[in-house]
Amino acid sequence: MNQKQVKVGLFIIIGVIITAVSIFLMGSNKSFFQKTVNLYSYFDSAQGLNKGGVVSFAGVKVGNIDAIEYDDVKDLVKVSFIIEEDYAAKIKSDSVVEIRTQGALGDKYIYITPGKSEAKVSDGMEMKSEYGNDFLSVLSKRGSESEKIFDAITDFQKLARSLTENNKLPSLISKMDQAAGNLNEASAEIKKALAQGRLDKTLTKVDRIVEKIDNGQGTLGALINDRSLHDRLKGILGAGQKQQQVKSILKSSVEDE
Repeated sequence: MNQKQVKVGLFIIIGVIITAVSIFLMGSNKSFFQKTVNLYSYFDSAQGLNKGGVVSFAGVKVGNIDAIEYDDVKDLVKVSFIIEEDYAAKIKSDSVVEIRTQGALGDKYIYITPGKSEAKVSDGMEMKSEYGNDFLSVLSKRGSESEKIFDAITDFQKLARSLTENNKLPSLISKMDQAAGNLNEASAEIKKALAQGRLDKTLTKVDRIVEKIDNGQGTLGALINDRSLHDRLKGILGAGQKQQQVKSILKSSVEDE
């Protein structure tokens, strides 16, 4: 084997090594030339999360998920993630880590909410975690309760389909238009009455009638305000002994029949 063949062989081996290392780094989202900070959080469930998944800080990608493992001691899922050192300097120690859902496909990722503390995160630090508060995450957390929303949507679809198939929709729209027209006419009449002062006159007349009744004027006023009439009616209809006598007479009459 001559020297030229040795050089070619070494060149090929080095090339293969470089290619393999590049593929490994691309697949693991790591870089030997970039400093990183290792952080972790605990969750009740890490369903949908994958190693190498995105870590986002206030909407900006800052790192990747390094490991997902179950902690037997805490009975929780430990999610470890790597943050680029430049971004780690912007993450506060009281920042909160959430598992959120991205897009309609439901891809899960780590979302870090900015904190307000002066202290910054450090390598190997545990971060506080919470369940994601985005719409899809809330639906996922609610479980059976969220099914009611979809049941309501299904019922609405059935109603819409029934109206369409039975050709009731045009009739319904026509009736709604008619009702809206009647409301507009009534509103116009009320506005017209207000403009002409008729409503005020009507209310004034009603007020006068009520005042007369309260003062005992007229037949209705006399009936309402006459205490003696009340006492006579009470005496006729009676309470106590008279009432019992009337009941006894009525009862005997019924039995005789």
